[in-house]
Amino acid sequence: MDEPKVTVIDDRDREEEALSLCKWAAARAGAIVVLPGLGTLSTVANDVYLIMKIGKVYEQEITEKAAVSLLGSMGTVFVGGKLATLLPFAPLQIPLAVGMTYGLGRVVMEWLKAGKPKDLSPFRKVYEDGVRYARENIVLFRDDPKKDEPLGDEKKKFDV
Repeated sequence: MDEPKVTVIDDRDREEEALSLCKWAAARAGAIVVLPGLGTLSTVANDVYLIMKIGKVYEQEITEKAAVSLLGSMGTVFVGGKLATLLPFAPLQIPLAVGMTYGLGRVVMEWLKAGKPKDLSPFRKVYEDGVRYARENIVLFRDDPKKDEPLGDEKKKFDV
């Protein structure tokens, strides 16, 4: 009798899958931030689902409540940036939403690898580098084929 195949996910596979989620969520954020009736509030839902999905990649259960708490822990830089996406000016909204979501995803990846420490301040540079990467490569996100696929229920309200 043949032994069943066991798929082993190594760190490189996990990282690639998590980066793919970061790109998808960032592309989605750029697509929805300018939509009437969705906009900034939907980018928060997008971020919550990104956090939860990255958790699954790293075999860590992150509840909606924990994801919202993590967003709140990101501090004034993140929250202030989210507020800036409320300005109805797409050339500002899109790069902000894309950069912030990609930066968030990168932070979540590193935070999980570090064992989920309470203090997120060591990840500030990871966030800033992620935001910079997304802004410098905005066309990759604009042209992402998954940008029109929601990560979850974008109409769901999350209090951050």
